[in-house]
Amino acid sequence: MEDDRQEEEEKPDKYWLKLETPTERRARLRSLYIVHSAMLVFSLGFSIILTGILPYLKRLTSMDDAHLLELFGWMVAINPIGQMIFSPIFGWITNKIGSIRIVCLITCVIYILGNVIYSCLSLLPDSHDGWWRAGFMLLGRLLVGISTANQAPIRAYIAGATFKHERNAHISILSLFQTLGFMIGPAIQSALTPVGCSDNYEQGELRLDMYTISGWLSAAVGIVSFVLFLPGVFQEKYVAQLEAKHLNEESGNTNDILAVKPDLIAVGACVFAFFMYLFNFILLETIGTPLCMQQLGWDESTSIRNLGILMTIGAVVSLFSFGLVAPLTRKFDERLVYLILGLIPMLGGRIAMIPMGSDYPPLLLRSLIPNTTTTTETSPSMDMSAFNYYGMRNNNCDDDTGHGGCALKWCEYTPALTLFQFYLGYGISAVSYPFCMAICQGMFSKVIGPRPQGLWMGLLTAVGSLARIVSPIFVSEIYKEFGTYWTFGLCAGSIGLAMVVTLATYGRLVPLETRMARQEGSKKESVKL
Repeated sequence: MEDDRQEEEEKPDKYWLKLETPTERRARLRSLYIVHSAMLVFSLGFSIILTGILPYLKRLTSMDDAHLLELFGWMVAINPIGQMIFSPIFGWITNKIGSIRIVCLITCVIYILGNVIYSCLSLLPDSHDGWWRAGFMLLGRLLVGISTANQAPIRAYIAGATFKHERNAHISILSLFQTLGFMIGPAIQSALTPVGCSDNYEQGELRLDMYTISGWLSAAVGIVSFVLFLPGVFQEKYVAQLEAKHLNEESGNTNDILAVKPDLIAVGACVFAFFMYLFNFILLETIGTPLCMQQLGWDESTSIRNLGILMTIGAVVSLFSFGLVAPLTRKFDERLVYLILGLIPMLGGRIAMIPMGSDYPPLLLRSLIPNTTTTTETSPSMDMSAFNYYGMRNNNCDDDTGHGGCALKWCEYTPALTLFQFYLGYGISAVSYPFCMAICQGMFSKVIGPRPQGLWMGLLTAVGSLARIVSPIFVSEIYKEFGTYWTFGLCAGSIGLAMVVTLATYGRLVPLETRMARQEGSKKESVKL
Protein backbone atom coordinates (compact mmCIF):
# COMPACT_ATOMS: atom_id res chain seq x y z
CA MET A 1 0.00 0.00 0.00
CA GLU A 2 2.81 2.37 0.93
CA ASP A 3 4.68 1.42 -2.24
CA ASP A 4 1.59 2.17 -4.34
CA ARG A 5 1.25 5.57 -2.77
CA GLN A 6 4.93 6.32 -3.34
CA GLU A 7 4.61 5.23 -6.96
CA GLU A 8 1.60 7.52 -7.36
CA GLU A 9 3.61 10.43 -5.97
CA GLU A 10 6.29 9.84 -8.63
CA LYS A 11 3.91 9.83 -11.60
CA PRO A 12 4.51 12.60 -14.17
CA ASP A 13 1.19 14.29 -13.35
CA LYS A 14 2.60 15.14 -9.92
CA TYR A 15 5.33 17.32 -11.40
CA TRP A 16 4.31 20.31 -9.27
CA LEU A 17 5.64 18.59 -6.15
CA LYS A 18 9.14 18.90 -7.61
CA LEU A 19 8.82 22.64 -8.28
CA GLU A 20 8.64 23.71 -4.62
CA THR A 21 9.69 22.41 -1.23
CA PRO A 22 7.12 21.49 1.47
CA THR A 23 8.08 24.65 3.38
CA GLU A 24 7.56 26.82 0.33
CA ARG A 25 4.22 25.14 -0.32
CA ARG A 26 3.00 25.86 3.23
CA ALA A 27 4.05 29.53 2.95
CA ARG A 28 2.35 29.80 -0.44
CA LEU A 29 -0.92 28.30 0.80
CA ARG A 30 -0.85 30.56 3.87
CA SER A 31 -0.41 33.60 1.63
CA LEU A 32 -3.38 32.48 -0.52
CA TYR A 33 -5.68 32.22 2.49
CA ILE A 34 -4.54 35.66 3.66
CA VAL A 35 -5.68 37.21 0.35
CA HIS A 36 -8.95 35.24 0.58
CA SER A 37 -9.61 36.73 4.02
CA ALA A 38 -8.77 40.19 2.67
CA MET A 39 -11.43 39.77 -0.01
CA LEU A 40 -13.99 39.00 2.71
CA VAL A 41 -12.95 42.06 4.72
CA PHE A 42 -13.13 44.52 1.83
CA SER A 43 -16.45 43.14 0.54
CA LEU A 44 -17.83 43.47 4.06
CA GLY A 45 -16.79 47.13 4.14
CA PHE A 46 -19.10 47.85 1.20
CA SER A 47 -22.15 45.88 2.33
CA ILE A 48 -22.19 46.38 6.12
CA ILE A 49 -23.33 50.01 5.90
CA LEU A 50 -25.70 49.69 2.92
CA THR A 51 -28.85 49.25 5.00
CA GLY A 52 -27.91 52.00 7.47
CA ILE A 53 -26.71 54.84 5.23
CA LEU A 54 -30.10 56.43 4.62
CA PRO A 55 -31.38 56.60 8.23
CA TYR A 56 -27.90 57.57 9.51
CA LEU A 57 -27.68 60.41 6.97
CA LYS A 58 -31.21 61.48 7.87
CA ARG A 59 -30.25 61.90 11.55
CA LEU A 60 -26.93 63.56 10.79
CA THR A 61 -28.43 66.28 8.59
CA SER A 62 -31.52 68.42 8.21
CA MET A 63 -32.02 67.54 4.53
CA ASP A 64 -35.42 66.85 3.02
CA ASP A 65 -36.33 63.42 1.64
CA ALA A 66 -35.70 64.35 -2.00
CA HIS A 67 -32.08 65.34 -1.33
CA LEU A 68 -31.59 62.34 0.97
CA LEU A 69 -32.71 59.91 -1.73
CA GLU A 70 -30.47 61.53 -4.32
CA LEU A 71 -27.51 61.40 -1.96
CA PHE A 72 -28.24 57.78 -1.06
CA GLY A 73 -27.83 56.81 -4.70
CA TRP A 74 -24.44 58.52 -4.80
CA MET A 75 -23.37 56.95 -1.49
CA VAL A 76 -23.97 53.49 -2.95
CA ALA A 77 -22.55 54.25 -6.41
CA ILE A 78 -19.38 56.04 -5.24
CA ASN A 79 -17.91 52.77 -3.93
CA PRO A 80 -17.82 50.90 -7.27
CA ILE A 81 -16.85 54.15 -9.06
CA GLY A 82 -13.70 54.38 -6.90
CA GLN A 83 -13.01 50.71 -7.48
CA MET A 84 -13.52 50.98 -11.24
CA ILE A 85 -11.09 53.92 -11.59
CA PHE A 86 -8.32 52.54 -9.39
CA SER A 87 -8.42 48.81 -10.26
CA PRO A 88 -6.35 49.18 -13.47
CA ILE A 89 -4.01 51.62 -11.70
CA PHE A 90 -3.30 49.25 -8.81
CA GLY A 91 -2.99 46.35 -11.25
CA TRP A 92 -0.42 48.27 -13.32
CA ILE A 93 1.56 49.23 -10.19
CA THR A 94 1.59 45.59 -9.09
CA ASN A 95 3.02 44.52 -12.45
CA LYS A 96 5.70 47.22 -12.30
CA ILE A 97 6.98 46.47 -8.79
CA GLY A 98 6.39 42.70 -8.98
CA SER A 99 4.69 42.53 -5.59
CA ILE A 100 1.19 43.05 -4.19
CA ARG A 101 2.27 43.70 -0.57
CA ILE A 102 2.76 47.47 -0.84
CA VAL A 103 -0.52 48.00 -2.70
CA CYS A 104 -2.41 45.84 -0.18
CA LEU A 105 -0.90 47.65 2.83
CA ILE A 106 -1.76 51.06 1.34
CA THR A 107 -5.33 49.98 0.54
CA CYS A 108 -5.75 48.66 4.09
CA VAL A 109 -4.83 52.11 5.44
CA ILE A 110 -7.23 53.81 3.01
CA TYR A 111 -9.97 51.35 4.01
CA ILE A 112 -9.46 52.01 7.73
CA LEU A 113 -9.45 55.79 7.19
CA GLY A 114 -12.67 55.66 5.13
CA ASN A 115 -14.53 53.73 7.83
CA VAL A 116 -13.22 55.94 10.64
CA ILE A 117 -14.50 59.03 8.76
CA TYR A 118 -17.92 57.35 8.43
CA SER A 119 -18.10 56.72 12.19
CA CYS A 120 -16.85 60.18 13.23
CA LEU A 121 -19.18 62.40 11.20
CA SER A 122 -20.80 63.79 14.36
CA LEU A 123 -17.52 65.61 15.12
CA LEU A 124 -18.20 67.86 12.13
CA PRO A 125 -20.54 70.87 12.20
CA ASP A 126 -24.05 70.40 10.82
CA SER A 127 -23.75 73.48 8.64
CA HIS A 128 -24.87 74.34 5.11
CA ASP A 129 -28.05 72.27 5.60
CA GLY A 130 -26.03 69.16 6.37
CA TRP A 131 -23.94 69.18 3.19
CA TRP A 132 -20.70 69.40 5.20
CA ARG A 133 -21.36 66.07 6.93
CA ALA A 134 -22.84 64.52 3.79
CA GLY A 135 -19.75 65.53 1.82
CA PHE A 136 -17.42 63.84 4.28
CA MET A 137 -19.60 60.72 4.31
CA LEU A 138 -19.26 60.66 0.53
CA LEU A 139 -15.47 61.03 0.91
CA GLY A 140 -15.39 58.14 3.39
CA ARG A 141 -17.34 55.88 1.04
CA LEU A 142 -15.09 56.89 -1.88
CA LEU A 143 -12.00 55.92 0.14
CA VAL A 144 -13.52 52.52 0.94
CA GLY A 145 -14.30 52.10 -2.77
CA ILE A 146 -10.72 52.96 -3.74
CA SER A 147 -9.41 50.48 -1.18
CA THR A 148 -11.50 47.65 -2.69
CA ALA A 149 -9.61 48.14 -5.97
CA ASN A 150 -7.02 45.84 -4.38
CA GLN A 151 -9.18 43.01 -5.75
CA ALA A 152 -7.21 43.38 -9.00
CA PRO A 153 -3.80 42.67 -7.40
CA ILE A 154 -5.38 39.94 -5.27
CA ARG A 155 -6.83 38.17 -8.32
CA ALA A 156 -3.51 38.59 -10.12
CA TYR A 157 -1.66 37.06 -7.17
CA ILE A 158 -3.93 34.00 -7.15
CA ALA A 159 -3.30 33.56 -10.89
CA GLY A 160 0.47 33.68 -10.31
CA ALA A 161 0.64 31.75 -7.02
CA THR A 162 -1.33 28.66 -8.10
CA PHE A 163 -0.65 25.72 -10.36
CA LYS A 164 -3.24 25.13 -13.08
CA HIS A 165 -4.90 22.26 -11.19
CA GLU A 166 -5.28 24.49 -8.10
CA ARG A 167 -6.48 27.67 -9.78
CA ASN A 168 -10.19 26.92 -10.05
CA ALA A 169 -10.27 25.86 -6.38
CA HIS A 170 -8.68 29.09 -5.13
CA ILE A 171 -10.66 31.33 -7.46
CA SER A 172 -13.77 29.57 -6.12
CA ILE A 173 -12.69 30.24 -2.55
CA LEU A 174 -11.97 33.89 -3.41
CA SER A 175 -15.41 34.29 -5.02
CA LEU A 176 -17.02 32.57 -2.05
CA PHE A 177 -15.36 34.95 0.43
CA GLN A 178 -16.40 37.94 -1.70
CA THR A 179 -20.01 36.69 -1.86
CA LEU A 180 -20.08 36.02 1.88
CA GLY A 181 -18.80 39.54 2.51
CA PHE A 182 -21.63 41.00 0.45
CA MET A 183 -24.24 38.83 2.17
CA ILE A 184 -23.26 38.95 5.84
CA GLY A 185 -22.70 42.72 5.92
CA PRO A 186 -26.42 43.61 6.01
CA ALA A 187 -26.97 40.80 8.53
CA ILE A 188 -24.39 42.37 10.89
CA GLN A 189 -26.05 45.77 10.53
CA SER A 190 -29.42 44.15 11.36
CA ALA A 191 -27.88 42.41 14.38
CA LEU A 192 -26.78 45.82 15.69
CA THR A 193 -30.37 47.12 15.70
CA PRO A 194 -30.87 46.39 19.45
CA VAL A 195 -28.04 48.86 20.17
CA GLY A 196 -30.42 51.59 18.95
CA CYS A 197 -29.90 55.03 17.44
CA SER A 198 -28.56 58.21 19.01
CA ASP A 199 -31.16 60.86 19.84
CA ASN A 200 -29.00 63.49 18.18
CA TYR A 201 -25.53 63.99 16.76
CA GLU A 202 -24.25 67.10 18.47
CA GLN A 203 -21.16 68.67 16.94
CA GLY A 204 -17.93 67.50 18.57
CA GLU A 205 -19.42 64.43 20.29
CA LEU A 206 -18.62 60.86 19.25
CA ARG A 207 -21.61 58.51 19.29
CA LEU A 208 -21.67 54.73 19.55
CA ASP A 209 -24.86 53.39 18.01
CA MET A 210 -26.04 50.87 15.44
CA TYR A 211 -24.72 53.02 12.57
CA THR A 212 -21.31 54.10 13.85
CA ILE A 213 -20.45 50.68 15.34
CA SER A 214 -20.67 49.12 11.87
CA GLY A 215 -17.99 51.58 10.70
CA TRP A 216 -15.78 50.85 13.71
CA LEU A 217 -16.13 47.09 13.13
CA SER A 218 -15.05 47.52 9.51
CA ALA A 219 -12.05 49.61 10.62
CA ALA A 220 -11.10 46.92 13.17
CA VAL A 221 -11.07 44.09 10.63
CA GLY A 222 -9.13 46.43 8.32
CA ILE A 223 -6.41 46.65 10.98
CA VAL A 224 -6.32 42.84 11.20
CA SER A 225 -5.96 42.67 7.41
CA PHE A 226 -3.10 45.21 7.55
CA VAL A 227 -1.23 43.04 10.07
CA LEU A 228 -1.70 39.94 7.89
CA PHE A 229 0.03 41.65 4.94
CA LEU A 230 3.11 42.66 6.97
CA PRO A 231 6.50 41.07 6.11
CA GLY A 232 7.03 37.83 7.97
CA VAL A 233 3.33 37.01 7.93
CA PHE A 234 2.54 37.34 4.23
CA GLN A 235 5.20 35.76 2.00
CA GLU A 236 4.63 36.02 -1.74
CA LYS A 237 5.29 32.78 -3.63
CA TYR A 238 4.79 32.61 -7.41
CA VAL A 239 4.68 29.28 -9.24
CA ALA A 240 2.73 29.83 -12.50
CA GLN A 241 5.78 30.77 -14.58
CA LEU A 242 7.80 27.90 -13.09
CA GLU A 243 5.03 25.54 -14.13
CA ALA A 244 4.87 26.98 -17.66
CA LYS A 245 8.64 26.66 -18.07
CA HIS A 246 8.54 23.04 -16.88
CA LEU A 247 5.67 22.13 -19.22
CA ASN A 248 7.45 23.76 -22.16
CA GLU A 249 10.59 21.76 -21.46
CA GLU A 250 8.59 18.54 -21.11
CA SER A 251 6.81 19.08 -24.43
CA GLY A 252 9.94 20.25 -26.25
CA ASN A 253 8.32 23.61 -27.07
CA THR A 254 11.01 26.24 -27.61
CA ASN A 255 8.67 29.25 -27.86
CA ASP A 256 8.79 31.85 -25.12
CA ILE A 257 5.32 31.68 -23.58
CA LEU A 258 5.51 35.28 -22.33
CA ALA A 259 6.02 36.46 -25.90
CA VAL A 260 2.77 34.85 -27.06
CA LYS A 261 -0.19 37.22 -26.94
CA PRO A 262 -3.42 36.08 -25.27
CA ASP A 263 -6.42 35.30 -27.45
CA LEU A 264 -8.24 38.64 -27.17
CA ILE A 265 -11.52 37.19 -28.48
CA ALA A 266 -11.55 34.63 -25.67
CA VAL A 267 -10.56 37.35 -23.19
CA GLY A 268 -13.43 39.53 -24.41
CA ALA A 269 -15.91 36.65 -24.07
CA CYS A 270 -14.91 36.11 -20.42
CA VAL A 271 -15.07 39.82 -19.61
CA PHE A 272 -18.51 40.16 -21.22
CA ALA A 273 -19.89 37.15 -19.33
CA PHE A 274 -18.36 38.39 -16.04
CA PHE A 275 -20.17 41.72 -16.48
CA MET A 276 -23.50 39.96 -17.06
CA TYR A 277 -23.13 37.74 -13.97
CA LEU A 278 -22.43 40.65 -11.62
CA PHE A 279 -25.18 42.67 -13.29
CA ASN A 280 -27.65 39.90 -12.39
CA PHE A 281 -26.17 39.29 -8.91
CA ILE A 282 -27.08 42.81 -7.78
CA LEU A 283 -30.71 42.26 -8.82
CA LEU A 284 -32.16 41.03 -5.51
CA GLU A 285 -30.18 43.59 -3.49
CA THR A 286 -31.62 46.36 -5.67
CA ILE A 287 -35.32 45.48 -5.93
CA GLY A 288 -35.64 42.66 -3.37
CA THR A 289 -37.67 44.54 -0.79
CA PRO A 290 -40.05 46.37 -3.17
CA LEU A 291 -40.50 43.14 -5.11
CA CYS A 292 -41.63 41.27 -1.98
CA MET A 293 -43.83 44.13 -0.80
CA GLN A 294 -45.50 44.77 -4.14
CA GLN A 295 -45.70 41.28 -5.64
CA LEU A 296 -46.16 39.11 -2.55
CA GLY A 297 -47.99 41.65 -0.37
CA TRP A 298 -45.56 41.42 2.57
CA ASP A 299 -45.04 44.49 4.74
CA GLU A 300 -41.56 46.04 4.91
CA SER A 301 -40.38 44.37 8.13
CA THR A 302 -41.56 40.94 6.90
CA SER A 303 -39.86 41.51 3.55
CA ILE A 304 -36.55 42.47 5.16
CA ARG A 305 -36.70 39.55 7.61
CA ASN A 306 -37.61 36.95 4.98
CA LEU A 307 -35.06 38.29 2.51
CA GLY A 308 -32.40 38.13 5.21
CA ILE A 309 -33.25 34.50 5.93
CA LEU A 310 -33.37 33.68 2.21
CA MET A 311 -30.00 35.31 1.54
CA THR A 312 -28.45 33.47 4.50
CA ILE A 313 -29.71 30.15 3.15
CA GLY A 314 -28.47 31.20 -0.29
CA ALA A 315 -25.02 31.86 1.14
CA VAL A 316 -24.90 28.35 2.63
CA VAL A 317 -26.04 26.81 -0.66
CA SER A 318 -23.43 28.85 -2.53
CA LEU A 319 -20.79 27.53 -0.14
CA PHE A 320 -21.45 23.98 -1.36
CA SER A 321 -21.53 25.07 -5.01
CA PHE A 322 -18.20 26.88 -4.71
CA GLY A 323 -16.80 23.78 -3.01
CA LEU A 324 -17.85 21.59 -5.94
CA VAL A 325 -16.18 23.73 -8.62
CA ALA A 326 -12.64 22.40 -8.12
CA PRO A 327 -13.39 18.63 -7.98
CA LEU A 328 -15.82 18.79 -10.89
CA THR A 329 -13.48 20.81 -13.14
CA ARG A 330 -10.65 18.36 -12.39
CA LYS A 331 -12.83 15.45 -13.51
CA PHE A 332 -14.67 17.07 -16.43
CA ASP A 333 -13.94 19.76 -19.01
CA GLU A 334 -14.40 23.05 -17.14
CA ARG A 335 -16.24 24.54 -20.10
CA LEU A 336 -18.91 21.82 -19.90
CA VAL A 337 -19.30 22.34 -16.13
CA TYR A 338 -19.54 26.08 -16.80
CA LEU A 339 -22.37 25.60 -19.29
CA ILE A 340 -24.32 22.74 -17.68
CA LEU A 341 -24.14 23.78 -14.02
CA GLY A 342 -23.66 27.51 -14.48
CA LEU A 343 -25.06 29.25 -17.54
CA ILE A 344 -28.02 27.01 -18.39
CA PRO A 345 -29.47 26.92 -14.81
CA MET A 346 -28.77 30.66 -14.39
CA LEU A 347 -30.84 31.34 -17.49
CA GLY A 348 -33.57 29.02 -16.18
CA GLY A 349 -33.60 30.84 -12.85
CA ARG A 350 -34.28 34.17 -14.54
CA ILE A 351 -36.98 32.71 -16.78
CA ALA A 352 -38.60 31.11 -13.72
CA MET A 353 -39.17 34.59 -12.24
CA ILE A 354 -41.14 35.90 -15.21
CA PRO A 355 -44.80 36.03 -14.02
CA MET A 356 -46.78 33.08 -15.36
CA GLY A 357 -49.88 33.04 -13.15
CA SER A 358 -53.30 34.62 -13.56
CA ASP A 359 -53.65 36.45 -10.22
CA TYR A 360 -52.69 40.11 -9.90
CA PRO A 361 -50.64 41.66 -7.09
CA PRO A 362 -52.52 43.34 -4.22
CA LEU A 363 -52.99 47.01 -5.07
CA LEU A 364 -51.91 49.62 -2.55
CA LEU A 365 -54.42 52.46 -2.54
CA ARG A 366 -53.23 54.17 0.64
CA SER A 367 -49.67 54.98 1.69
CA LEU A 368 -48.14 56.39 4.82
CA ILE A 369 -46.50 59.79 4.56
CA PRO A 370 -42.84 59.41 5.65
CA ASN A 371 -42.29 60.35 9.31
CA THR A 372 -46.03 60.62 10.09
CA THR A 373 -48.77 58.26 11.16
CA THR A 374 -51.41 59.74 8.86
CA THR A 375 -52.49 58.29 5.56
CA THR A 376 -53.29 59.84 2.22
CA GLU A 377 -55.14 58.60 -0.81
CA THR A 378 -52.84 57.73 -3.68
CA SER A 379 -53.46 56.66 -7.22
CA PRO A 380 -51.86 53.64 -8.86
CA SER A 381 -49.46 56.05 -10.53
CA MET A 382 -48.19 57.38 -7.20
CA ASP A 383 -45.15 59.63 -7.11
CA MET A 384 -41.97 57.65 -7.74
CA SER A 385 -40.12 59.20 -4.81
CA ALA A 386 -42.56 57.35 -2.55
CA PHE A 387 -41.69 54.13 -4.35
CA ASN A 388 -38.00 54.79 -3.77
CA TYR A 389 -38.58 55.54 -0.11
CA TYR A 390 -40.63 52.45 0.66
CA GLY A 391 -38.58 50.28 -1.66
CA MET A 392 -35.38 51.17 0.15
CA ARG A 393 -33.99 48.30 2.13
CA ASN A 394 -32.97 50.05 5.34
CA ASN A 395 -32.52 49.43 9.03
CA ASN A 396 -34.09 52.21 11.03
CA CYS A 397 -35.01 52.67 14.68
CA ASP A 398 -38.35 54.36 14.57
CA ASP A 399 -39.71 54.50 11.01
CA ASP A 400 -43.16 53.00 10.66
CA THR A 401 -43.37 49.77 8.74
CA GLY A 402 -44.21 50.14 5.04
CA HIS A 403 -47.42 48.49 3.92
CA GLY A 404 -47.49 45.59 1.46
CA GLY A 405 -49.12 46.04 -1.93
CA CYS A 406 -48.35 47.65 -5.29
CA ALA A 407 -49.24 51.21 -6.29
CA LEU A 408 -47.51 51.17 -9.69
CA LYS A 409 -49.58 51.49 -12.85
CA TRP A 410 -48.40 48.24 -14.46
CA CYS A 411 -49.56 46.23 -11.42
CA GLU A 412 -53.15 46.71 -12.65
CA TYR A 413 -52.59 44.53 -15.72
CA THR A 414 -49.46 42.45 -15.00
CA PRO A 415 -49.89 39.09 -13.19
CA ALA A 416 -48.14 38.78 -9.86
CA LEU A 417 -44.96 36.86 -9.24
CA THR A 418 -45.91 33.81 -7.16
CA LEU A 419 -44.13 32.79 -3.97
CA PHE A 420 -43.09 29.48 -5.58
CA GLN A 421 -41.55 31.32 -8.54
CA PHE A 422 -39.70 33.69 -6.24
CA TYR A 423 -38.16 30.89 -4.17
CA LEU A 424 -37.45 28.72 -7.22
CA GLY A 425 -35.72 31.51 -9.15
CA TYR A 426 -33.59 32.55 -6.21
CA GLY A 427 -32.72 28.94 -5.34
CA ILE A 428 -31.56 28.13 -8.87
CA SER A 429 -29.48 31.32 -8.98
CA ALA A 430 -27.85 30.55 -5.62
CA VAL A 431 -26.75 27.14 -6.92
CA SER A 432 -25.61 28.21 -10.40
CA TYR A 433 -24.03 31.63 -9.75
CA PRO A 434 -20.87 30.20 -8.09
CA PHE A 435 -20.16 27.99 -11.12
CA CYS A 436 -20.54 30.99 -13.45
CA MET A 437 -18.34 33.37 -11.45
CA ALA A 438 -15.56 31.01 -10.37
CA ILE A 439 -15.07 29.19 -13.68
CA CYS A 440 -15.34 32.39 -15.73
CA GLN A 441 -12.52 33.99 -13.70
CA GLY A 442 -10.48 30.78 -13.90
CA MET A 443 -10.80 30.59 -17.69
CA PHE A 444 -9.93 34.29 -17.98
CA SER A 445 -6.73 33.74 -16.00
CA LYS A 446 -5.72 30.66 -18.02
CA VAL A 447 -6.45 32.30 -21.39
CA ILE A 448 -4.08 35.15 -20.44
CA GLY A 449 -1.40 32.64 -19.47
CA PRO A 450 1.39 32.58 -16.85
CA ARG A 451 2.37 36.24 -17.16
CA PRO A 452 2.01 39.14 -14.65
CA GLN A 453 -1.76 39.65 -14.62
CA GLY A 454 -2.15 42.80 -12.53
CA LEU A 455 -3.34 45.02 -15.38
CA TRP A 456 -5.53 42.26 -16.85
CA MET A 457 -7.21 41.62 -13.50
CA GLY A 458 -7.57 45.38 -13.11
CA LEU A 459 -9.59 45.37 -16.32
CA LEU A 460 -11.78 42.49 -15.11
CA THR A 461 -12.35 44.15 -11.71
CA ALA A 462 -13.18 47.49 -13.36
CA VAL A 463 -15.78 45.79 -15.57
CA GLY A 464 -17.30 44.17 -12.46
CA SER A 465 -17.41 47.60 -10.81
CA LEU A 466 -19.18 49.02 -13.84
CA ALA A 467 -21.82 46.29 -13.52
CA ARG A 468 -22.37 47.28 -9.88
CA ILE A 469 -22.87 50.91 -10.95
CA VAL A 470 -25.14 50.26 -13.92
CA SER A 471 -27.26 47.41 -12.54
CA PRO A 472 -29.03 49.22 -9.66
CA ILE A 473 -29.92 52.17 -11.89
CA PHE A 474 -31.02 50.09 -14.87
CA VAL A 475 -32.92 47.39 -12.97
CA SER A 476 -34.75 49.77 -10.62
CA GLU A 477 -35.81 52.07 -13.49
CA ILE A 478 -37.00 49.18 -15.71
CA TYR A 479 -38.89 47.63 -12.80
CA LYS A 480 -40.43 50.94 -11.78
CA GLU A 481 -41.53 51.97 -15.26
CA PHE A 482 -42.26 48.70 -17.08
CA GLY A 483 -42.67 45.96 -14.46
CA THR A 484 -41.65 42.37 -13.91
CA TYR A 485 -42.04 41.09 -17.49
CA TRP A 486 -39.43 43.52 -18.79
CA THR A 487 -37.17 43.31 -15.71
CA PHE A 488 -36.77 39.53 -15.65
CA GLY A 489 -37.12 39.21 -19.41
CA LEU A 490 -34.15 41.53 -19.98
CA CYS A 491 -32.16 39.79 -17.22
CA ALA A 492 -32.86 36.42 -18.87
CA GLY A 493 -31.85 37.94 -22.19
CA SER A 494 -28.53 39.15 -20.74
CA ILE A 495 -27.68 35.64 -19.50
CA GLY A 496 -28.83 34.18 -22.82
CA LEU A 497 -26.49 36.58 -24.62
CA ALA A 498 -23.61 35.51 -22.36
CA MET A 499 -24.40 31.89 -23.26
CA VAL A 500 -24.37 32.67 -27.00
CA VAL A 501 -21.00 34.43 -26.70
CA THR A 502 -19.61 31.50 -24.69
CA LEU A 503 -20.77 28.92 -27.23
CA ALA A 504 -19.40 31.02 -30.11
CA THR A 505 -15.95 31.13 -28.47
CA TYR A 506 -16.08 27.65 -26.89
CA GLY A 507 -13.02 26.34 -28.75
CA ARG A 508 -10.96 29.38 -27.76
CA LEU A 509 -11.63 29.16 -24.00
CA VAL A 510 -8.54 27.08 -23.26
CA PRO A 511 -5.29 27.78 -21.39
CA LEU A 512 -2.58 29.59 -23.33
CA GLU A 513 -0.32 26.54 -22.97
CA THR A 514 -2.98 24.36 -24.63
CA ARG A 515 -3.30 26.83 -27.52
CA MET A 516 0.47 26.82 -28.00
CA ALA A 517 0.55 23.00 -27.96
CA ARG A 518 -2.19 22.93 -30.61
CA GLN A 519 -0.26 25.34 -32.80
CA GLU A 520 2.92 23.29 -32.38
CA GLY A 521 1.02 20.13 -33.29
CA SER A 522 -0.42 21.80 -36.39
CA LYS A 523 3.07 22.85 -37.50
CA LYS A 524 4.37 19.29 -37.13
CA GLU A 525 1.43 17.94 -39.12
CA SER A 526 2.02 20.44 -41.92
CA VAL A 527 5.72 19.51 -42.04
CA LYS A 528 4.83 15.80 -42.41
CA LEU A 529 2.51 16.63 -45.28
